[in-house]
Amino acid sequence: MKIGFYCFDNAGGDAMKLLAEAAFKAGHEDVLFSKQTRGLALEEEIAGFDAMVTGLSSFETEQELAFAEICLRHNIPWYVFEDVPGACLRPKAKDLAPRAKLVFLALPSGADDAREFGYPGSVYLGPPPQWRVEYETLTQAKAENWRSKMCKRIGSGEATFGLYQNDKVVGLIVGKDPEENNRVIKLLVSVVLGMGKDNIVIAFGRHPGEKPNPDKPGDQGRFERAFAERSNMLESIWTGVTDDTGVWKGSRIAGAADVMVYASGTNISIAGAYARVPAVYLDDKGVRERIKSQSGQEKWFVAELGGAYKASGDFGLSMALNMLIKDPSARQDLYHLQEQAFPLPDDWHTEHKIIRFVEQTFRP
Repeated sequence: MKIGFYCFDNAGGDAMKLLAEAAFKAGHEDVLFSKQTRGLALEEEIAGFDAMVTGLSSFETEQELAFAEICLRHNIPWYVFEDVPGACLRPKAKDLAPRAKLVFLALPSGADDAREFGYPGSVYLGPPPQWRVEYETLTQAKAENWRSKMCKRIGSGEATFGLYQNDKVVGLIVGKDPEENNRVIKLLVSVVLGMGKDNIVIAFGRHPGEKPNPDKPGDQGRFERAFAERSNMLESIWTGVTDDTGVWKGSRIAGAADVMVYASGTNISIAGAYARVPAVYLDDKGVRERIKSQSGQEKWFVAELGGAYKASGDFGLSMALNMLIKDPSARQDLYHLQEQAFPLPDDWHTEHKIIRFVEQTFRP
């Protein structure tokens, strides 16, 4: 078989790479299309495929749907892969959903929603394979003690290298929308200043998908203004500086943090729940509206299942952070909730199961 794999989003693209490698090992010809790259769907290439597996990205779903439309014109089975629960429900995919072969679900509980959305079938074969990679990367970061590689800076540009013994690191993972991210950063900075900034360090990581779309006029200027505003906000507080490349991946932030704050449907929050990282999920109107625009749902499953404490507004966020930083029993309670909701699977390697399933069902 000749199988194509594509997802525009970063985490979904990582999953496609794992699936393509599994297909190759199973003796198939795999074509892996580069993540974070637009306009890759070419009729003359895709027309020769036996099957196509795509994710559905949060903001640029049309990139994957362009592949789906070509496949459907040529009677090529199109499989939808969920990198997170609810990914198959992207609003832009509604019209094509009934013509998909089936959905590979990220959680078994998504079957009813997938059917109501219009998909003819779905199957759950285990956690998406990139969750394993995120989990392994996070636990490796903890073992490598990335915390010891942090330094602190202040607006003057002078840096103090290394954290003090009583410093507490609050990690922040946001999403792809720069203005919404700045709103969240402003809220967190305000809360941390109220907690006493001298021993609180914010370790912030920009989402890899937080970048302008060159096809949208004005996007470049919008992002530049947002990043300038963000820089000014972070100058007022001690901020965790990254490694010598200037970039910290989310797994390193989570591996170094005393408490994580999530304000989007990030894969790091899933890995953090499996790795038992203390965490707070910002559950407010802005975050809910952003997630709803991406998936049609307002809730993020990690927080709903107990992988992170939910908090809303500056008071709720302050209470949750203080509790998880200062109260060992609160951290232990969350640890037990994470154990129950996110038990470590016996077999993380679902990419091989997915390829076997495609082999058995690819015929139109």
